[in-house]
Amino acid sequence: MTITGHDDDAQIGRVLARREVLALFGTTAGAAVLITCVPGRFGRSMRFGAATAVAAGPSCVVRPEMIEGPFFVDERLNRSDIRSDPTTGEVSPGVALTLTFVVSRIAGSSCAPFDGALVDLWQCDAIGIYSDARDPSFDTTGREFLRGYQVTDADGTARFVTIYPGWYPGRTVHLHFKIRTDPDSTTGLEFTSQLFFDDDLTDVVHAQQPYASKGERTVRNAGDTIYQAGGDELLLSLTPDGSGGYVATFEIGVEASGSATSTTTPSSGTTTTTLAGASCATTAACMAELQDALPDPATAGSRRAKRTAQGLRRRAAKVASVLGRAQATSGNRQRRLLRRADAKLGELLAASQRAATKGTLGVPLAPIQATIEVLRALV
Repeated sequence: MTITGHDDDAQIGRVLARREVLALFGTTAGAAVLITCVPGRFGRSMRFGAATAVAAGPSCVVRPEMIEGPFFVDERLNRSDIRSDPTTGEVSPGVALTLTFVVSRIAGSSCAPFDGALVDLWQCDAIGIYSDARDPSFDTTGREFLRGYQVTDADGTARFVTIYPGWYPGRTVHLHFKIRTDPDSTTGLEFTSQLFFDDDLTDVVHAQQPYASKGERTVRNAGDTIYQAGGDELLLSLTPDGSGGYVATFEIGVEASGSATSTTTPSSGTTTTTLAGASCATTAACMAELQDALPDPATAGSRRAKRTAQGLRRRAAKVASVLGRAQATSGNRQRRLLRRADAKLGELLAASQRAATKGTLGVPLAPIQATIEVLRALV
């Protein structure tokens, strides 16, 4: 599939910040995220479960989930050092980053190291290019640099050697990860998200080559709509490794038992959100499906909800207008319009997520998220 714009991923569901978890369960509680998988248009769709009280532990912390974006490729490259391209032997240049994941498995009130989980890592290189992908600015089909997975050991750890990521228009600096139990199963656990970097440190790293050849980045954390939706819970804490590179450890707890259904827990009021897979296959069909998923101002339960519904529908109308103009043209103009449509879809999703968090959305967020995911893949 040809991708006409970089991934501008978005967060799924309502994310509980650390302070909210403590308020719900007490100052010594942590929280978990439950993810199961069901068949979807792209092979799987994810189910996002309610926060659950567990015993305190450094890895038993809540983490926001974010969609994988268009550049995930299931290469099945079992390797710790992901800097090289197996097809050419070429090593991606950049500042070395050693990243250790510490994954815990949560069951009831217990939290233990998660042995045997697959942790996938993928990212762009120092100048903002992903491997095995096509984009208006590059075609790296068949290349496999900066991709790989590791299986967690008895301590729940998986270690990678990579490079500090570069940047590309529309996004702050980030990398992607996925935790799963059985890639070939439609019922295995799968959790996908992103990791972010301190802006000041990025300025230092990106002043060096080859990063500096890209020029000054255009988006910092505060200006990234994805980071605004929970990135502070996914911000890496890096320390120098003594050789010009950096090391970091990222801890996360996941619940790998039970099932996710659309329910509300009476004691906490926490809602379990299920992400339903969108069924549309064309931009026109997806836009129609999106219109059905968005809230209707005529049935809004309050003035705030009505204003929210009107605002979201105006955003959707702008997306439809841009897509219509793109279909009537070709070449560079069409690519520019498609990139604009992608950006507006990201803004629509972010606005929907904010409304869901504030309680003014009035409809399930999951169908909106799923349909926008398909639309962005199509454009």
